[in-house]
Amino acid sequence: MQFPTRGMLLLVSLVTLCSFFVVVQMASAGAATVSSSSLRPGNSATTPGQHGYWLAGSDGGVFSFGSAQFYGSAANLHLQSPVVGITPTADRAGYWLVASDGGVFSFGDANFYGSIPGLGIAPADSTMLPRLNAPIVGMVASHDGRGYFLVAADGGVFTFGDATFEGSCPDIGGCSSGVSAMMTDSTGNGYWVVTYAGDVHAFGDATLYGGPAAYLPYATEVLSAAPTPSGNGYWILFSNGEIYTYGDAAYLGSPFGHIAFSNPASAIFATADGGGYWVTSFNGAVYAYGDAPNDGDVSALHLNGQIVAATGS
Repeated sequence: MQFPTRGMLLLVSLVTLCSFFVVVQMASAGAATVSSSSLRPGNSATTPGQHGYWLAGSDGGVFSFGSAQFYGSAANLHLQSPVVGITPTADRAGYWLVASDGGVFSFGDANFYGSIPGLGIAPADSTMLPRLNAPIVGMVASHDGRGYFLVAADGGVFTFGDATFEGSCPDIGGCSSGVSAMMTDSTGNGYWVVTYAGDVHAFGDATLYGGPAAYLPYATEVLSAAPTPSGNGYWILFSNGEIYTYGDAAYLGSPFGHIAFSNPASAIFATADGGGYWVTSFNGAVYAYGDAPNDGDVSALHLNGQIVAATGS
């Protein structure tokens, strides 16, 4: 199926290194985290035939499956805000977690390039100034993995390391609803911002392939999106499990009809060759399509936080 989307984005170039740095190694996986799947096309180090993925919970827990290795979690930390995103390094030997206050946690070979608290910016719900205009909702790595973008619910985008600012929703007069996902294109010089209402906005050299805003099903919202490996298309995931495809993204099935209203779909992410994808839900269930193998999930476990983010290849 093919449909349209909306996005909100505010981007602030950050050139100052921040002091907020946490690297934690743990021997066992913790409970779940809150986040959108965050992928970038073209940089998978996965060996052909090997697949794996990480699920992240709002409490900072990380669960690894298949060839994905566990490098630590934030489950045992006293978090100021819930985790909302997980992003792998280019060689898949590490990952970052991001919380809604913009705190960044580095694991494995993931380098720390800065964070919102490290800049002295308070959370959106704080009475202190300066503060975020809206909470952070996701994170994606730069093209070479030497930086990352943080995107806020109002469309604000903060760049760290070598991540390059290419525009934002505030720059174009704002977006009609809150942002739920961000994706980078294959060149590293552009990105898409996707809103809960299904609008997609392209910045830099990213090509707009459409979005499902005009076809948004009743009582649903867009919660995740993922680019194809070529960067010439993307999948958009609704909370009811429906998936709409654009550009060279192939429709390979969806969990629509198997997703309960009380357990919405939370993330979508693709295999390295783009011949398959996974969908996760808040209770930790994993649905696999195309050449994506189902290496397991946490739906049978008692989670301390909902699974709101996932990534892999």
